[in-house]
Amino acid sequence: MATDEPSTDSLMLPRRPWRPLVTATAAIGAALMAGAVALGTVPTFLVTGLAMVLLAGGWVLLLGLPSPRGTTAVLAGASLILLGGGVLSQEARTMLLPGAVALAMIVEFVHQLARRDGRPRLVESVSGSITGITLLTSGACVLLLTASPAGVATSVTIFAAVAVASLADVGLRWGGGGPLTGALAIGLGALVAALLGPAVGAELPLAVLALAGGLAAGSSYALRQVQSVLPTLFGRRAQIASGVSSVLAPGVLAYALTWIALGPDMMAVMH
Repeated sequence: MATDEPSTDSLMLPRRPWRPLVTATAAIGAALMAGAVALGTVPTFLVTGLAMVLLAGGWVLLLGLPSPRGTTAVLAGASLILLGGGVLSQEARTMLLPGAVALAMIVEFVHQLARRDGRPRLVESVSGSITGITLLTSGACVLLLTASPAGVATSVTIFAAVAVASLADVGLRWGGGGPLTGALAIGLGALVAALLGPAVGAELPLAVLALAGGLAAGSSYALRQVQSVLPTLFGRRAQIASGVSSVLAPGVLAYALTWIALGPDMMAVMH
């Protein structure tokens, strides 16, 4: 008997083709972040800044946002605002980051007010820009952790887990995908975090490290998976932006894991 109800298959995300450049960008970017944090504040500042520039340069193309030049300028300006605190003292970086985020948001709304194209797709433009600023902010969180041995250890653990787990994307080439590849990415992230964390000095239970590594790897994979079905994901800049976004996104997890490691001493270390 015929039915008008949609099939379950029609509700699933389309299976994405494997984009080697996205995977390579994610793996190399996360590995560079892990290495930079281990080396110190200046390398972390440089690698984070490069990631922000790459995201700002391709985010509009990836999402197909209106007012491309204005939105790119907003994201570039937000990157400069967020990175500005990176050249200051540890205490200044900690104090200024919330204000920098607020200022970046204000710049975005001023940009919308200044548009002269009738503001088509206003909600899409604002939400896309704010999402980009959120990713930039997540990456900027790592700049607060380089002065603390616990922050360095947790950041290295998180980004190393993301780097290794991103290789699970290769399974998409042979038709894998969805839950299977996602589970593999989460498993790899959890395994790497549990093995590497104690080796680099992360003083946390193995279960916590594994959970954090799996969460970082899973969220990074999920972001790439969601973006993979976008019709705009064909140019190099868009693919690089997709890979970089999945590297910056787990930055806030490294910050949260440091909070768990230090507990009440977190603010004292940050200052």
